[in-house]
Amino acid sequence: MSLIKTNGLTTLLVFISIIFIFTLTLIFSLFETLAGFSNQQKIEYINQALTTVAIIIGGLALIINAYYTSRLSFSQNQSVLTKLLCKTLWDNNMVTDIKNTQETLEEVVPERFSKAIEQLGNEKIETRFAAIYALERIAKDSHKDHWTIMEILAAFIRENAPVNQKYEDESQNSSKLPTDIQTALTVIGRRDSHKDPVNQKLDLRNTDLSNADLTEANLSRAILVGSNLQWVNFTRANLSEADLSITYLCGSILYEANLQKAMLPEANLQGVVLRKANLSKAILYDANLEGAILCDAKLEGAILCGANLEGAVLCDANLEGVNFEDSNLQDANLIGSNLQNAKLAGANLEAVLLSTANLQDANFHEANLSRANLSGCENLKLQQIEQAIGDRTTMLPENLKIPKHWK
Repeated sequence: MSLIKTNGLTTLLVFISIIFIFTLTLIFSLFETLAGFSNQQKIEYINQALTTVAIIIGGLALIINAYYTSRLSFSQNQSVLTKLLCKTLWDNNMVTDIKNTQETLEEVVPERFSKAIEQLGNEKIETRFAAIYALERIAKDSHKDHWTIMEILAAFIRENAPVNQKYEDESQNSSKLPTDIQTALTVIGRRDSHKDPVNQKLDLRNTDLSNADLTEANLSRAILVGSNLQWVNFTRANLSEADLSITYLCGSILYEANLQKAMLPEANLQGVVLRKANLSKAILYDANLEGAILCDAKLEGAILCGANLEGAVLCDANLEGVNFEDSNLQDANLIGSNLQNAKLAGANLEAVLLSTANLQDANFHEANLSRANLSGCENLKLQQIEQAIGDRTTMLPENLKIPKHWK
């Protein structure tokens, strides 16, 4: 566009110069031609000639201006058109590249998949290790292969880490988790769960995962029935709605873990750290929680019928509406806990510490309160303890007297 402007200016200057020279030449010629006329007649002829020349020059100027204006407009339109064409070509190239990438993935993924599966059965642990990560990359690249790969890794764990029936006698350091099993668990635990099919669950039942590191792992709704999970680090792991029935979790760390609605009947949780864990609406009937640490844990609506919580620490825990019927809470520490509407019928509360606990509407029907310390507890009424079984060793708040029927 600048080139057009430069050429137009040069042409205009040349044109003006030619007109100027032509006009001077015309005036001198007229003076010579009109030598025999009077001065008044000469002036009139010259004025007419100059007017004619001016009209011609003006017309030519208009024609030249229109010409260069059209050239400029055409240049601008051509520039816009060029941009549009370039954009269209770019978009087409992008679409083509995307299609080519998709076609390439569709061609390459099956080959990569087959090779990784073949390497997964290799005798060398290094090869198996590489195969697991190769499968993870395929799962990220190919949405349709995501769940298949997760099932393959779960089957790999079940096949290579079967539960040992004698695991209850094993110590923390007696069995280190193999590297390839840990890697497969890590890949499963950090998968994009949004790609999981509806109503599909990870099957890790009857596996030996002792000493595994599953920090922040996503095992929501996973099936871990009968597995050995002792000394596993489940810190901030997601185990919501997971089936942990009859599992062995002794010594495991479940700090801030999400166990909401998890199934833990008959599970062994001796000495487990469940501090700040979410166990709301979890099912723990007949579970063994002896010596477990549940400080600041959320257990509202949980079911612990027949559970063993002897010596368990539940300080400041939210136990609102918890079902402790027929459970053993002997020597348990429930100081500052919220037991509002809790069901403690038939529970063994011998020597339990309930100082400053909220016992509003808690049901103590036939509960054993021998040697229990209820001093300083809140919202406890006489009719509540009258339903319980206690004696003179039971420590009550100052505003309540020992029921007459107690020994």
